[in-house]
Amino acid sequence: MSKHGKKRVLSLMLAVLLALLTACAESAADPETPAAETTGSAAEAQEAETEPETDSFVPDGLEDKDYEGRVYTVLYRDEDEHLREITAEELTGDVINDAVFNRTLNLQKRFNMELGLLPAGEGSLNTTFLNSVSAGDRSFDVAFQHMILTASLAASGVTLNWYRMPKLDFEKPWWTSAVKELTVNGIMYVTASDYCMNTFEMTWCLIFNKQMMTDLMIEKTPYDLVREGDWTIDTYYEMVKNVSNDSNGDGRMTDADTYGINSYGSPWLASVSNYWWACGETISRFDENGKPYFAMNTEKTFSIFDKMYALLVDDNIAWQDQTGGTKMIFWNGQALFESMMVRDVEINRDKDLSYGLVPYPKYDSMQEKYLTLVDGHASVMALPVTLTDEDREFVGTMVEAFSASAFNDILPAYYETAMQTKFAQDETMPVMLELIRQGRVFNFGYVYDTTINRDIIVNLLLGKNRELASKLKSVTKVTEKYYEKVTKDFE
Repeated sequence: MSKHGKKRVLSLMLAVLLALLTACAESAADPETPAAETTGSAAEAQEAETEPETDSFVPDGLEDKDYEGRVYTVLYRDEDEHLREITAEELTGDVINDAVFNRTLNLQKRFNMELGLLPAGEGSLNTTFLNSVSAGDRSFDVAFQHMILTASLAASGVTLNWYRMPKLDFEKPWWTSAVKELTVNGIMYVTASDYCMNTFEMTWCLIFNKQMMTDLMIEKTPYDLVREGDWTIDTYYEMVKNVSNDSNGDGRMTDADTYGINSYGSPWLASVSNYWWACGETISRFDENGKPYFAMNTEKTFSIFDKMYALLVDDNIAWQDQTGGTKMIFWNGQALFESMMVRDVEINRDKDLSYGLVPYPKYDSMQEKYLTLVDGHASVMALPVTLTDEDREFVGTMVEAFSASAFNDILPAYYETAMQTKFAQDETMPVMLELIRQGRVFNFGYVYDTTINRDIIVNLLLGKNRELASKLKSVTKVTEKYYEKVTKDFE
């Protein structure tokens, strides 16, 4: 089968699964929906499966142009997982690797350009960026850096507003919600498209032990609940609250026992805070004038915090791993659920355990989407302010072309890998991955408000401290002053 043929089949499979999930969710949300209408929705989805294949390819809208061998240089963190966003060094037979390799090859031929790489350590990349701009040496065209660390460049005046770049169409499907969430006063210093593959791989999800589900005689699995629109934090709690037990009978709850949840405790704090984000709350929001403000102090935040405390602190429901995920007891069959990033599911695909994958639960069945925080370790892009008009035309073309190919070529390869390897153990997992990708959360406060509020909730939980109200009260004034200061960089 041709590459586009595979893409059409994969796209159709995902579309059908999403249609079925949507139909079931709408029916569950509206008890007045007649049974015939529900059947009709499912029938339409099934009919779509038999319709002629249609190509899901979305053109990038760029004209082919001969750049006469010009080098397009990317500054990036010198690690394999970050290099894979940019290019691949050789064909290896790995579906994702080869799709990335071929993207580089195809675009080099299409535009008669060369891809250049400027690696730097994560801790030194900002210095490399700053020094290059100060010297005016034009050593790179775009930088891929840790989301949180890149944001600090904006205050230094060395990053270019992305809206001053030609050739970019932010309405195209490869541009993420970072465009909306990281724009203030028509200025956006950092952003992310599907070119930043980390923003998908470093989203948070839950995996569950299928055998334990059967042994515990749980009638509705997480897959069932997602289909019905009822995968909520309350149904999740009901599922895990009575699972934990002192397996070895020594009278203590340790890593030798069984738990409802196995969660990262350190250093991946977002695995804990993501319950709050998944329920639809956020550090900052925008007022009617598009100005960001501190938005944590809400009744809903307190409600979510109480639910999280019950899940993660009370009654030994959760075991918090403190090793960065190197000793997760889930893989020993000792936990019903485990939190992890999508990339970790791929890394652990050789584990001999039958599991499923779902997004973090919603706040309630009325919540429209399953939301998932993009971890701060993921890459976003920044541009040096020294780009000339000629540079911008070239760099804008490259970023748009690479981003479009990420959407059209890399993501289908990712789902193909998921369906052909132990990364996906059932036909539902790929559609869960797509729901997670579509529900990615970016937030101005998470990116720019890193030292005051980003980890308030998770630090209270890990410290077994319930004093959320007093903590939020103590930071409100300093946060408001900080926002006044940081938004001046967007004037």
